[in-house]
Amino acid sequence: CYLKDIVENYFLRDDDKEPLGDARDANQCCTSCEDNAPATSFCVECQEPLCETCVEAHQRVKYTKDHTVRSTGSSKSQAREKTIYCSVHKHEPLVLFCDTCDTLTCRDCQLNVHKDHQYQFLDDAVKNQRKMLASLVKRLGDKNANLQKSTKEVRTSIRQVADVQKRVQVDVKMSILQIMKELNKRAKVLVSDAQKVTEGQQEKLERQHWAMTKLQRHQEHILRFANWALESDNNTALLLSKNLISFQLHRALKMNVDP
Repeated sequence: CYLKDIVENYFLRDDDKEPLGDARDANQCCTSCEDNAPATSFCVECQEPLCETCVEAHQRVKYTKDHTVRSTGSSKSQAREKTIYCSVHKHEPLVLFCDTCDTLTCRDCQLNVHKDHQYQFLDDAVKNQRKMLASLVKRLGDKNANLQKSTKEVRTSIRQVADVQKRVQVDVKMSILQIMKELNKRAKVLVSDAQKVTEGQQEKLERQHWAMTKLQRHQEHILRFANWALESDNNTALLLSKNLISFQLHRALKMNVDP
């Protein structure tokens, strides 16, 4: 809010002044004249009720124009509204509205400073301004209603998006769990198959190792006997055993272990 946007709130100017309608009879007559007209105001300094005609006269006379005149509450508009006087012509009330300058004026100002300007009487200006402001209020009210509707829709959309996000998170987590479950299941199958293959291969290798060990021992036995016979000095025994030794050597050479 800028300083230039700050204006006086005329609606609050007389809030601290209590209306006198409760303290004085609304049907009391004016005591300032002999017309017995109903009093509409009360002069604080003179301490006497005044009719509308006397109020105007009261505010024109130099001696009483600065008196505090309050409404007696005889009408709602009078109780709330106070006459505002021109800052230049102190005795002249602001009863005109200059359309050209968009400001309140008194009759003297309108005939001088605001000469040839478009103007309205206060009542007509109030009616037109009320109509214009009411139209703006309605437009803003409609816009505010649409804004409230849009705000509500956006708030609903926010909740919906949040709900969708939660559902997506749950679905993703469930999918991950399902994938992990399938992977674990597949891993167990692969491990089982690999175990079967390795166990079969291991069993085959164990049999092959056993056969090779057995053949190795047999060959070593024949080699020891043949070497012992060759190293022996008993030639007769060698000749008598050569066929058996030769047979064992040839048979050992032919023996192989199947892979």
